[in-house]
Amino acid sequence: LLVNQRNLIDKVLTRYSAEYVVYRELMQNSDDACAKGVEIVFETASPDSNETVSDLSTKIKRVIFKNNGMDFRQEDWDRLKKIAEGNPDESKIGVFGVGFYSLFSICEEPFISSGKECMAFYWKNDQLYVKPALIPEGEQQQGSCTTFLLDLRQPVHLFDMDGFARFLARSLGFTDNLREVTVYLDHHLLFSINKDICQSQPMVIPDAMHKTSPQNLFTLKSVDLQSVKMKASKWSQENHAIEEIFLRTASGKFDVRVPKQFGDEMERTAGKRPPRETTLQLLYLGHGETEASTNNTIFRDLLPFPEQGKIFVGFPTHQTTGFCGHVAGRFIPTVERESLDFVDKYIKVWNRELLSVVGLLSRMIYEDELGQIGNIYNNSILSHCTTDEPEDESTARTRESLENRALHALQAFQFYPSTPSPLVGSFIDDHFFKMSKSGLSVLSSHGVKELDKVRIPDPTMLEFLKNLPVLPTSVYSGSRTLVDRLEKAGKIQRICFSDVLEELRSRTLTGTQMVAMLQWWISVSSNSAISDADIGAFFHTTLVYSGDSARPLSTFRWFINPELTPVDMPLPLETLPYDITKNFTEPGLHMISAKWQELDLHEWTRYIVEEPDFETSSMFAEKVLLVLSRGWNQMPEVSQKAIVALLANKKCIPTNYGMKTPNESYFDTVTLFPDLPVMVFTSKPLAELLMAMGARQFVELQLVFDRLVNEGSWDHMQFVKYLASVRNKLSPDEIEELRSRPIFTKKDVIKHKPAHPKCRRSTVSLSAQFSKRCLANTLYTPTETHIALGLPVIEWKASIGNWNEKSDEADLLFELGLERSPRMNDLLKLAASPNERVIRTRALHYFLDNIKGLYSGQYDPSVDIAFLPTTDGSFQTPLGCFTNKNCSVMDFPILHQDLRMYITLLCVEENPSSDKLLDKLLKSPPTSKAKAQQVFEYLLSVQASFLDNQWKELKKAKFIPLDDTGMTMVDPQSCYLYREDLPYRDLLITVDFGRSANQFLKACGVKEEPSPVELAQLVARSPGEFLKHEGVDRYWSILRRIAIHVDAIKSNESLLAELRRSPFLLGEITIQNEASGSSESMADGRQVMNMGQVVKYELALASDIYLVDDSVLQQIFTPLCAPTEDLLESLYESLGSTWISEKVEEIYEPTGKPKNTDRTYALQARIEERAPLLLSIHSTDRLIFNLDWLTTNLKVLEVPRIQLHLKFIPTGVTKSEETTVCIVKDRKEVHYLMIKDQAEMDYFDIGDALAKLLLKRKRLNDSIRWTDLLLSSLENLKRKGFQVDRILNAKNAEKAGTEARM
Repeated sequence: LLVNQRNLIDKVLTRYSAEYVVYRELMQNSDDACAKGVEIVFETASPDSNETVSDLSTKIKRVIFKNNGMDFRQEDWDRLKKIAEGNPDESKIGVFGVGFYSLFSICEEPFISSGKECMAFYWKNDQLYVKPALIPEGEQQQGSCTTFLLDLRQPVHLFDMDGFARFLARSLGFTDNLREVTVYLDHHLLFSINKDICQSQPMVIPDAMHKTSPQNLFTLKSVDLQSVKMKASKWSQENHAIEEIFLRTASGKFDVRVPKQFGDEMERTAGKRPPRETTLQLLYLGHGETEASTNNTIFRDLLPFPEQGKIFVGFPTHQTTGFCGHVAGRFIPTVERESLDFVDKYIKVWNRELLSVVGLLSRMIYEDELGQIGNIYNNSILSHCTTDEPEDESTARTRESLENRALHALQAFQFYPSTPSPLVGSFIDDHFFKMSKSGLSVLSSHGVKELDKVRIPDPTMLEFLKNLPVLPTSVYSGSRTLVDRLEKAGKIQRICFSDVLEELRSRTLTGTQMVAMLQWWISVSSNSAISDADIGAFFHTTLVYSGDSARPLSTFRWFINPELTPVDMPLPLETLPYDITKNFTEPGLHMISAKWQELDLHEWTRYIVEEPDFETSSMFAEKVLLVLSRGWNQMPEVSQKAIVALLANKKCIPTNYGMKTPNESYFDTVTLFPDLPVMVFTSKPLAELLMAMGARQFVELQLVFDRLVNEGSWDHMQFVKYLASVRNKLSPDEIEELRSRPIFTKKDVIKHKPAHPKCRRSTVSLSAQFSKRCLANTLYTPTETHIALGLPVIEWKASIGNWNEKSDEADLLFELGLERSPRMNDLLKLAASPNERVIRTRALHYFLDNIKGLYSGQYDPSVDIAFLPTTDGSFQTPLGCFTNKNCSVMDFPILHQDLRMYITLLCVEENPSSDKLLDKLLKSPPTSKAKAQQVFEYLLSVQASFLDNQWKELKKAKFIPLDDTGMTMVDPQSCYLYREDLPYRDLLITVDFGRSANQFLKACGVKEEPSPVELAQLVARSPGEFLKHEGVDRYWSILRRIAIHVDAIKSNESLLAELRRSPFLLGEITIQNEASGSSESMADGRQVMNMGQVVKYELALASDIYLVDDSVLQQIFTPLCAPTEDLLESLYESLGSTWISEKVEEIYEPTGKPKNTDRTYALQARIEERAPLLLSIHSTDRLIFNLDWLTTNLKVLEVPRIQLHLKFIPTGVTKSEETTVCIVKDRKEVHYLMIKDQAEMDYFDIGDALAKLLLKRKRLNDSIRWTDLLLSSLENLKRKGFQVDRILNAKNAEKAGTEARM
């Protein structure tokens, strides 16, 4: 068996297409050989030893790779000669044995020297040969050294050294032995990379950790932590740059235990057995290392944070880890070593088990970091701070540092979908949480705690929840995605209501904390539903300091408004501390508790009047009264009365005779009697308050009555003069009493006439006198105008002076109700008086003269007093008459012409409203044509005022007279405007009232001619008259016009039902006539004789007329049929006509033995050939079967005879005849096209039979077209415009594609 080795190696190299793959493999071999250093030299074609500066643009011809590891052993030399024989050493990375051959991707014949031996590779044809040899002693290198000399196939430019340096730095990250890499261009040092590892520190494995992988392949023995420093030195023409980074690695040592079968399968697949123990390394950056390793270019790929790390199989692969850490271990990659193998059954298990312990190692590192954070927190913060004390600057800095460190840890181990395989990140993430029995540790506001004991922070609650551990705000905001995911998984919760209650039970909040807590309560109670039980628990649990003791929040009822209630005076115990409530608006306090109310002055007074000082200390009482005075005018009347009731019987008024009750005290202005107790205040309270309490401003009226009036003999004018002098001292109640007393006399009172109806008897001792007197509001001022109008005026004697409206007496009388001018309604009633003509005229003129002044704000045109004279001598209200004389044609009153100048002031309308016009028209329609013309012409002038709903009402109302009797009225929708050329004029109701009147009727709905829908309705109701009047031809035209608008008819269900019930459709019957060749038309136009046939027309229901889709059936059974016009067929069908084929039962009876003949084969072939053409002329919604069915399920056979039995179902008439073609089917649903054994095939019968079979509705044209398609040659069809080639080719291609898929 010969193998083309060149092709084999080329195929291997296609799997090693990654960048720098040669150097990756050589460095891996160097690390396996325990080399400490590697030197890479790029040689140019003609190096100049005298050059002092390297020229990176020069092409290189050779690469020399050296390492100082162990010399090659004999088995190593032997393996070089073999392809795909991996390193059997289970502790080494190599698996497939093909990595070395990556050298052939850049070099044709590599040369290797190691120790005392060397080996050259060379080609003969396509076979690879090796030539080993010993190195002469004089040419051997000092110390252990292995060199790979690679002559490039052709000189190439040096690749980007920055990218190459990053690759080498990344590759050096997880090497067990390699510590240094140097790179030269000829003799010029380009850069070097060094790695220093500090002594490892063992990590304590917590008991809560699961040390064994899920399938028990790996068991953790120990974990060592190491700090790594890497340094890169780069030389260039400009400078010598140095970069440094600091890393941490965790190395976990695991025992490996695999079942024998598993080990055997692994050895078969990977070429070596699994090791008995293995090491897994994780490289990550803590917060400190991240801050110390910034601004790096060479090492940036080795710094995983904040990006995802890579899986290293000796050197980095393309597989990411899903978190901010690199992982190196004995993973088994795919052949190209760029991703992990999850395909092989056993390798998949091996890799998954390794990934699970990566999750374990990641969790241990995270928990170790949080443990260190927790220790620092406990020692530096927790032991020095209390809940309510602010932190000092040093503690705050420590807290900030720890929060940054904890946030970094969370972000570093926040998992994202890994690439290219998401399984890697998913497995590590899953076991990061599964490999510990304890919850995830996080930094909280009270140190490091397990996740389930910590809550997600709520900014609105941080101020008052001091004992509840929550995530620090910076930690939460920086790891929001992770926290949201943990919350969704149920591993952490948001602060719940029970947490708040627990905090409230544990301590009493400070004032500031209480404010914050109540602000939170406003938010949560308004945005979420809280049970009554929780609300009760909240208010009973929350304690508030009130005075020297703490009280539950539920015991408080009041809050203070300092502008109303003083905060420095005694307050009820149920009042919330002002230091708390001052931070809230009143609506906010109501949102906290609907039971809380502002402490109003009434409640405060109820409490304060019980204070002992209130009736003993004049200063205390004065201060209370001043507080009440400040809020008195803003207080509702009910509260004022309640406060007065509390104060009325309290000795709270300081007087010159000591503390007195309010009704015992007089204002200091009262000097009528010297023995009265007069009030004494330092700052005088509000007079209205004192008066409301009962304090007296003057001596009571009754007392004045008793002293000034002797047994009822007194003059009301003298009494008015006294009252005017003390007006400012009269209380509202006293003024009201004066209003209600009949004190005043009327001028020229006639004793025998009854008193004014508003006069009433007084209950005082003056009752006899008061019975003859009147109330002030029943009288008018004593002016000549009022006397001339006959109004009752007050008696005013000249002995005390003439009447003066500007006097104090007049002001008092006006306040008591004396009228200055006539009340408008009284005046209008006088103007409407039917008997007093003179007073009526004076009253109307007085009203019109003062309508702009006295009555401008009072006058309402809707007044129900008929005071306006009209042209017909009647009196009407302003809304009952009009100014347009034309509206009198409808019997509306017209305002008298003398008042036309007052139209605007009186608000008399020009025309009646549309409602009135409509009401008048419908209730009293015109009874003659002449009257109707006048009315309609007037209505045309005001038609703009009609509303849409009124037009609709007019359309249905019968108000149009057809004669002068007034007995026949029609509505607008039932008649049409007359004109000489109006179609069907003699069959319609027409009207004509002149051009202007007709315009109004058109607006009401009278049309110039019937619409198609109306025409259909008219024809349906009188089809015989229409046919007789119009004749057959014009009747067909009418039906066609209706058919055009069949969609509109279908939307009118009532009309559609009426048309279906009416015999208005015209049907035709063709009858053979013996008088062949004659022609005659009957007088009524109902039948025509032509060419030996009589076509008879009849009116019938749609259900009694049949649509012709088979002319043969029509000829056989001669039913009443619709014309064969698409337009009319659509109308007939929509009204209930059926196709004649649906009413004929066809039974085919082929006789004789069916057989295949040349004719059947030819016809079968033709049908299959023309099938695409047959079906292409129809839309798919008309087809019953498709092309595939037609070409596979239809067979052509020949029989001697075919008998057709026809039965017309509506009449039961049967016919039998022979035919040439039929289609039958057997039990297996196979259809057979039977043709009669005869000299010539009838292609029309064949096309007709196929159309019946394949189309949902077969028409005569379909049969004719299919006959043509079957009978015509393809050339003729092309000339007729059929795209024969395109259709047939498309169908053939589709058929070929279907067969290919099968």
